[in-house]
Amino acid sequence: MNEDNTIFKQKPALEEMPAVKAIWLKALLSLILYIGVYYFLFHLNIKWILLLVVVIIIHEAGHFIAMKYFKYKDVQLFFIPFLGAFVSGKPDIISQKQKIITLLAGPLPGIVTGLLLFVLFRYNNQFFYYQLSLMFVLLNIFNLLPVSPLDGGQLIENLSPGTNKIIQPIFLIISGIALFYIAIITHNYFVILIVWLIVTRLRKQIMQNQILSDLDKSFISYNKSYENLSDEEYMTIRKTIINRVPSLKNYNVNEVSDNEEPVIVYIHKILHNSAKNDMTLQHKILVIFIWAIFIAIPIIIYALYAPGYRIFQFYK
Repeated sequence: MNEDNTIFKQKPALEEMPAVKAIWLKALLSLILYIGVYYFLFHLNIKWILLLVVVIIIHEAGHFIAMKYFKYKDVQLFFIPFLGAFVSGKPDIISQKQKIITLLAGPLPGIVTGLLLFVLFRYNNQFFYYQLSLMFVLLNIFNLLPVSPLDGGQLIENLSPGTNKIIQPIFLIISGIALFYIAIITHNYFVILIVWLIVTRLRKQIMQNQILSDLDKSFISYNKSYENLSDEEYMTIRKTIINRVPSLKNYNVNEVSDNEEPVIVYIHKILHNSAKNDMTLQHKILVIFIWAIFIAIPIIIYALYAPGYRIFQFYK
């Protein structure tokens, strides 16, 4: 192996994170884009768009506060039209317990807030509180569904790594069929967009499972951080991904490119970087119980006590 070939087979170093001001500027710009897309594409009342943003911010604030409490580094917030928002960060210590608390810190306070608003509606019969409570409850229950990258999907994955390979495709198929049926009978074609997103996610999930299966056959461990990958492991994972991902087919499987970032981004999606298992079986059962309760109780309460209003009736 010559010197030049060795250079082109070295794992690229990760670039430094942008300055704090740049992070918050990107968050602000993504928020403006988020509001603009909903306003100009769907002509929604700006009041309801801003309320949706508030609901999302309260959800993400839970993740943000938990990450700051556990001393995560480079914590940042981004808004994504149609998908909501996400908070990301790097923990100093990778702990299973900390990850699960951080995941639950988003949806659980949002569901509690929604139920309190529903109680307020029951006392004063102001329809606004009913609508706002639904926004909180629906968004946060949706985030508890066992599908990555939702909080529920990451929760199941952290409790039992590898389980989502089976759970997620089945759940995505059932969800897609159910939503498509709802779209047809209600003539709500916005739901078709959600079905398309589900189909796209299913295809990506299947492709990712194929990549992981290929790596298992090659006895390459992907349960580690990018920093801990050897050059040889990086090149093997890189080759497997390029052979499976159509958007990366133009990359040379044997040489690191000058524009390697798209490949590195996908490698980060594959790496699991398993957390330290610091939870007992009793703790895991308790987490599953809490997860199930926070999905079931709001559904039962609304089924028994919600009025016969249209759920998505937002006045202009």
